[in-house]
Amino acid sequence: MTDNIDFGSSYYEANILDNMVDLCSYRMDVLPARNLTFKVKACRNVALYASSSYNKDSTKPLYEITIGAADDTTRSYIRRRNDASLLKSSRITEHRYIDNVLNCNEYRPLWISWEAGSIMVGSGNVIGENVIVSWIDPYPFIVKSVGIMTIAKTVGEWKVVIPVKDNFTGYYTSCEAPGKRAVLLSLGVVSSSLLECSMMCSQLNSCVVFNYMNDDKRCELLSVGTDPLTDVPKSLAVGWQYYAKCYDENEACFGCFF
Repeated sequence: MTDNIDFGSSYYEANILDNMVDLCSYRMDVLPARNLTFKVKACRNVALYASSSYNKDSTKPLYEITIGAADDTTRSYIRRRNDASLLKSSRITEHRYIDNVLNCNEYRPLWISWEAGSIMVGSGNVIGENVIVSWIDPYPFIVKSVGIMTIAKTVGEWKVVIPVKDNFTGYYTSCEAPGKRAVLLSLGVVSSSLLECSMMCSQLNSCVVFNYMNDDKRCELLSVGTDPLTDVPKSLAVGWQYYAKCYDENEACFGCFF
């Protein structure tokens, strides 16, 4: 969820990236990525940022893509900003007016892309279809970080499909006390030791979590499937414990960094 912060767009805010949710902290592999698909539930002012900085440096060139701006929520735009001076000469904006892109009560599927300086935003689940607004940057930069935000006191609920690095460390952890079971797509339940269960999950890239019942040695391997995920759903289950894969030198453990 993005909060209802009293923060304007990059037109008014020099340090615009300070309040964005940086998707790199969710292990997004940004450099090879060229697009992002997501679903969002918000009334207005949905904003995404593609920056030439790794560390939220708003003085560096960035793209701001805003959907459902203006009082009537019809304005969507792409803005390139070259620095934090807020001078008119430091920015270029391409906009378009279109109705009913966002909805306060339901998730709407959207996408953005930045392939070879062709900056686009559209609706639906297919990249390149239902384009809302597009702009060709004659001097594109390398996108090094991507973030999301809702501006001007708007709350947004997001489901983002994040392309991640497969750099599993071999380490597992659980964020909560025993007695909970992760509820994800089951890849099967087998009888095994805890060590054997962890080894089976380690050998499957699609396995991100496993549930284990020590009393009767039951092992359940789990995948996220294909749906966007913003949290790991869990249920109370006496005797069970779930274990999540850790990545990036154990700094990001699945289900512990949402």
